Amino acid sequence: MQIEDIEVADLVGNFEAASPEWHEARENKIGGSMVGTIAGLNKWESPYTAWAKFTGKIPSEIPDNAAMEWGRRLEAVVAEKFIDEHPEMFVMTNAGTWVNKERPYQLANPDGLIENQETGEVAVLEIKTARYPDQWQDGVPLYYLTQVQWYMSCLGIDKAYVAVLISGSDYREYEVPADPFQQQADIQIVEKFLDLVEKDKAPDWDGSDSTYNSVRLLHPEITDDEVELGSLGSELLIAMDNQHQIEQHAKKLKSKVLATMGLAKRGLVNGQHVFSRQARGTGTPFLVKK
Repeated sequence: MQIEDIEVADLVGNFEAASPEWHEARENKIGGSMVGTIAGLNKWESPYTAWAKFTGKIPSEIPDNAAMEWGRRLEAVVAEKFIDEHPEMFVMTNAGTWVNKERPYQLANPDGLIENQETGEVAVLEIKTARYPDQWQDGVPLYYLTQVQWYMSCLGIDKAYVAVLISGSDYREYEVPADPFQQQADIQIVEKFLDLVEKDKAPDWDGSDSTYNSVRLLHPEITDDEVELGSLGSELLIAMDNQHQIEQHAKKLKSKVLATMGLAKRGLVNGQHVFSRQARGTGTPFLVKK
């Protein structure tokens, strides 16, 4: 198989990121980065927020920030490193935007497409940058795995490579085989999401900051009116009264766990690694749940 032999998806164009053409190609489509959000794997954005954006209830534009800017700037550098490491591979870094023929909602915009010139094998290339190695200790984070599985599913490709630059000097590569079970599960999750969009029915509520902030955006004005909240308001009162006590109790236990661990990096519960002592730069260690 060669790149030009991809038959299950159509190349709809090569667009500059964030251009009007780029946005138009994505209209009513689900890209790889959105799949993890719909599945609840995105720590920055909830399924509710994705639904509110997709239905036009809140703005869909993502404000640019320094991390996003440098991620884009470093993408070419990481790709060049991958190319240097693999002289046997032809790497197309301007891979374009693709749409699956059978599932017209399924969009793929990979960072690159690879063709092994020795075996003829075609693969997806996805490039990432990360500030800290925490999430990469056990391999590619699940959110990114979902993204590359979506691309492989869309394009009918059986392998992907994820190249990541961590902390500006720690370069790593991961080979990811296609997982038909995960791909099918993701398709079902996305189709359920699109059904909610069509019915204008919100996903289940969750406790994320993303959902809370999205709901705030739904009604930016304040009118001099009253709404009876009934049992819902009573439930919130009880939760808020208990919140402070729970937070204080958790902090007390974290302090005791840190003291018990001493200099150790890992804390076990019934023999399983559950907690870790970590530090960033020259800072003092803190406790995280694995």
